[in-house]
Amino acid sequence: MRCMNQSTFLQNYVYALEHDFCSPTGEPATWAIGYPKYWGQEAAKIQLEGQANALALSPDSKIIAVGIDTEIHIFDADTRKRIEVLRGHTGTVEKVKFAPEIINTVDSEDTRYILVSTGEELEESDGDSDRHEGCDFGIIILWELDERGRLRQKKEKPVDIDTLTSRTLQPLMSDLVSNHGWKSDEKAMGALDQAMKKALRKALHLHEQESKHYLRGELASFGSPTFSSDGKTLIYLSQNETTQHGPRDPALLPCLNLWDMQTRSLRHRLLGHTDAIMWAGMSPDNSLVASIAWDGRARVWDANSGACIHVLVSVDGQLWSGAFSPDSKYLAVSQGSPRTYIHVYDLRTGQSVSRFDGFRRWARTLAWSPDGTVLAGGGDGSTVRLWDPLTGEERMRWRLAFEDSLMRSFAGIQSVQFVDKGKKLVFRTQEGTVETYDIESNLKQQFTRRAEDRIDRSPMARMAVSSDARLLVVPDADGGLRLWGL
Repeated sequence: MRCMNQSTFLQNYVYALEHDFCSPTGEPATWAIGYPKYWGQEAAKIQLEGQANALALSPDSKIIAVGIDTEIHIFDADTRKRIEVLRGHTGTVEKVKFAPEIINTVDSEDTRYILVSTGEELEESDGDSDRHEGCDFGIIILWELDERGRLRQKKEKPVDIDTLTSRTLQPLMSDLVSNHGWKSDEKAMGALDQAMKKALRKALHLHEQESKHYLRGELASFGSPTFSSDGKTLIYLSQNETTQHGPRDPALLPCLNLWDMQTRSLRHRLLGHTDAIMWAGMSPDNSLVASIAWDGRARVWDANSGACIHVLVSVDGQLWSGAFSPDSKYLAVSQGSPRTYIHVYDLRTGQSVSRFDGFRRWARTLAWSPDGTVLAGGGDGSTVRLWDPLTGEERMRWRLAFEDSLMRSFAGIQSVQFVDKGKKLVFRTQEGTVETYDIESNLKQQFTRRAEDRIDRSPMARMAVSSDARLLVVPDADGGLRLWGL
């Protein structure tokens, strides 16, 4: 039997279309002048010091945050210079998001940006600790940055762990040699040195936590909006381990949390799901919050009272992602099994409005057009479809061509979004190519690599588009962060 992995997929990948976008009259989409564009033709490039795992662009498009290993590198979008490195995570930084608005507290009047990051917390263990379902092994950090993108905190002299260890242990080691018969080169001395360094690293980590806001948990996935539209609420998950390995106490089941950004306190802790939550977000008018989970349920809550208003879908299968309509009246929900459907619900009644069945495989990314008349979805197998959310009638589709079903199984759509007041659809394939389609002009753009630009992995971090739809920031698999004009 033939085997396939990501590296083999990328080696054999050739861009070809099975179906392209077209105008309402059936006219096939054509390339905008000067497109496709390839690596080397970008407006600017930042060579990163590692693989980008997460990316965020500030609301004013001036600051770029990139998660690289356990650090977050902050860049000036105009000069492309690195202006700060944020340290505090012990595991890989998995997501970074900027708050849309700054909600200042009494002691943070000079904060210009708020950035939130999440990653798994890796604690040094003596070998006697076990992981328990329902516990949180993720950490969320809230960073306050000034107008230049620098960390807003009192600057301290860096701690040199090696120097401090040597200075602290020297009198002790001398005493052990002189008065207790120890040898300076024996293993016990080395053990002392390592134990001291470990203790200092742990103490330094605890000290750094004092100047940051830490939360136990994780940010939701698949395009979940991390903040409310007014920036007053942070939405995050806790106890979000799957229950597929066995049941657990109801108090330890997956939990949706609403964090007040002004008081820096927990407003609501919402329980009800019986398996891992995949997507969560607040409605554009900030009145509702929804959570979508593997238990086959989509729950809608009152954001003010925390009361559960609706339990939607209710299938014996997994739900993956969702999206509120711009007017907050509807919720789209992606069902992944046993069949792939996109459900649209009326949030006033909790009743189903439509069910779209155009995807053959999971569709984990959804987007509404700003006027609410079109839903776009990206699915596994590299398929993008646009349809009427109220009738379920398909309007357009785009699909890559693969002769090999194994190749198609490794293809996918990373994200879809409408920009420029809904005039353009922007999406990225799992391989890394970014495509745009101008719905009004029937013109398309492409930002990609040439066949000779070989890569052996797909990019991890998602692209970002500026609020004015003029700047596209793309983290590529070669370690480059490319800035393109749209």
